[in-house]
Amino acid sequence: MKKVISIINHKGGVGKTTSTANIGAGLCRLGQKVLLIDMDPQANLSINFGIDPQKYQTIYDALSGRCPIPIIPGKKNLPDIVPSTLDLSVAEMELNNEPGRESILKRLLSPVYIEYDYILIDCPPSLGLLTLNALTTSEACIIPVELSNFSLVGMTKLFDVIDKVRNRINPNLDSYAILATRTDKRQAIHRELSIYLREKYGQRMFSTEIRSNVKILESQAQRTDIFSFDERSNAAMDYLNVCRELIQFYSKFYEG
Repeated sequence: MKKVISIINHKGGVGKTTSTANIGAGLCRLGQKVLLIDMDPQANLSINFGIDPQKYQTIYDALSGRCPIPIIPGKKNLPDIVPSTLDLSVAEMELNNEPGRESILKRLLSPVYIEYDYILIDCPPSLGLLTLNALTTSEACIIPVELSNFSLVGMTKLFDVIDKVRNRINPNLDSYAILATRTDKRQAIHRELSIYLREKYGQRMFSTEIRSNVKILESQAQRTDIFSFDERSNAAMDYLNVCRELIQFYSKFYEG
């Protein structure tokens, strides 16, 4: 089973942080012990769970060598979280000359790795050093994509980066799965692009697609996950099905 999974897409606005939060919460609902790592300087994942980064040590402090990885315990049925902060935006420049800079996160996680069933990393919308650290640490990737032509542009570049990290740094990074988000099958373009993706990537696609649902926005406004906000919503059902698929997908096809 793949344990450390990066949620990655260098295009913003595709539901990456939303998916990290709700997949993490959904896995907890299925009895898994989950750690979420907020590697995005925007700290939206941290904010989504009501965490004020100013009150805690963050992943920036850990990457800078000031503390071990700072884990905030989750409430009932919620994942533990390593928060982020806007200060993380300068980390790439500060760490640029550090030896082994692409493996800092992996070293930080090694003492706690065994404590979790899944560790999900919310990557920033870029392919810089922070994302490189996430990929060097990970065993798999989930790539959220919105069903629009613009969202699909550049996916080849993303696959190239994943391949280079696997070939040069991290041979354990041997799988990825694509998750269609914010879908509305009433729109012809969404139906067409869904068919295109499934024809092109086959079993690399989650069967479940995340339907557009205002409940997701409402849950974010309340700084909570979709299950805590409305467990009967379409969004909650979709994300729970994704979690079930994820457990089966990485166990069946990529175990070991």
